[in-house]
Amino acid sequence: MAQGTHVYGNLFHDNLDEDLMVEVDHGPFVVDNNIFLSSTSQRIVSQGGAYLHNLFCGGIKLTQFDDRMTPFMKPHSTQVAGYHNNPSGDMRFYNNIFAQNGDLTPYNETHLPMYLRGNVFLKGTQPCSKETSPLIQPSFDPLIKLVESGSAIHLEINLDSGWLSQHRSLATTALLGKASIPHLPFERADGSPLTIDADYAGLGRNLSNPFPGPFESPSGGRQTIKIWSATT
Repeated sequence: MAQGTHVYGNLFHDNLDEDLMVEVDHGPFVVDNNIFLSSTSQRIVSQGGAYLHNLFCGGIKLTQFDDRMTPFMKPHSTQVAGYHNNPSGDMRFYNNIFAQNGDLTPYNETHLPMYLRGNVFLKGTQPCSKETSPLIQPSFDPLIKLVESGSAIHLEINLDSGWLSQHRSLATTALLGKASIPHLPFERADGSPLTIDADYAGLGRNLSNPFPGPFESPSGGRQTIKIWSATT
């Protein structure tokens, strides 16, 4: 019952199993501007989610169908509106970067429609066959490295300013539509419209053509980005 959950701005790394597990949820829920560095990024037994501007370095363990009847809620409430089983699909993957072992092929076959746009697939990764025009660079190695220095953690990564040649839309309530089972929009906890207009560090995004992944870095090249500190 993670309906309405918003998971953003997290660093996940060195987990022995998955970084994030989403079980028997019907949505809407939003996962944006996260860094998933473990060998398995997610275990998913749910539908009705939106994954926006994340960095995925691991695969996905997808359950195609779970017959448990689990609740969905009234809007912004814990009151049960109904129950439904858990088919795969009804997921939105927009403006993410897939690196290392990132793999969206488990979503090649789903029970519900998929929505995919503006994703980047680098060396060693595999796109979902349902995305019509992903940006695929099989020879581009981002050379991702997590570096601990004193009380801070930095991410070293290669980015490409050329990714901006493919236009991407800003992720908003209007773009994301409605989760199919509860038939509810992706919006903020107070019911106001959702707009993913800031990156992992809180820096503003290009509203007309946002950079893919969790960092708004149109200059490209080798980046050393502070992603965590004990003092900030």
